[in-house]
Amino acid sequence: RTAMWLSKFRGGDIVAIADTFGMQLFGELDYVREAKNCERFRELYGSWDDVVVPTACTKLTRKKVMVMEWVEGTKGPWKGSDGIDMVRIGLRCSTDQLLKSGLFHADPHRGNLLRTPQGHL
Repeated sequence: RTAMWLSKFRGGDIVAIADTFGMQLFGELDYVREAKNCERFRELYGSWDDVVVPTACTKLTRKKVMVMEWVEGTKGPWKGSDGIDMVRIGLRCSTDQLLKSGLFHADPHRGNLLRTPQGHL
């Protein structure tokens, strides 16, 4: 009821926004879907010289368990020139996602991003 009341004063359909958010959230919890997105991301960015995209093991992935290739690296924040390099790579990749491919990695936190020993993101 509160959402409906707020939508009258704030404009927009808050109930529809909340429903869409909920559907997206539960879609994120489906690891079979997530593995397919990972493989699509790998097709688009796996060939970049400075980006490493782990392979999803789709044969072992289930709705609640995702199995992926292990990638060695360090989590950010990275200091000095290493940090600047990682930000540059990340911005270039994010810009390409938004302007070219349309597949956007909307969860770029330190648990999802590593700096490999070779300096790749």
